[in-house]
Amino acid sequence: MSQPARTDLVAGRAEILAAMVSHYRCSHCNGEAVNLATDGTGVMHARIEHDDTCPVLHGHVSALPDTFRAAANTR
Repeated sequence: MSQPARTDLVAGRAEILAAMVSHYRCSHCNGEAVNLATDGTGVMHARIEHDDTCPVLHGHVSALPDTFRAAANTR
């Protein structure tokens, strides 16, 4: 298997992103949030690492249910 591809997820409120980084798990692969960083404009980004064949990574299904579960800490 090649190196996992990466996607970015951006949200405005720091507490939501912190919860997402702590609790996000992709329900379609072994993907999880691996990094939280602030760019030069102050926008926080969470980098999500997905498996190569993940349907979320390729845009076939939405990541929103997993993101909402992570943000609500109800996984």
